[in-house]
Amino acid sequence: MRCCRQWLFRGMEGQREALDVQAVVSIISLFHLTPKQQLERLDQVQLIERGALSVMNQPRN
Repeated sequence: MRCCRQWLFRGMEGQREALDVQAVVSIISLFHLTPKQQLERLDQVQLIERGALSVMNQPRN
């Protein structure tokens, strides 16, 4: 939820392109996790991002 407003948008069509990785890393660092745990969380967020993009960028009828 803390990353929900960190989307980057592409062009005039306004499709979401990706999450702002720097913002996500900053948010993850707030939790004082080990470096290994931070990388695991980033991997998890990127998997969620990939799935979310495939749904959010589907053509609308």
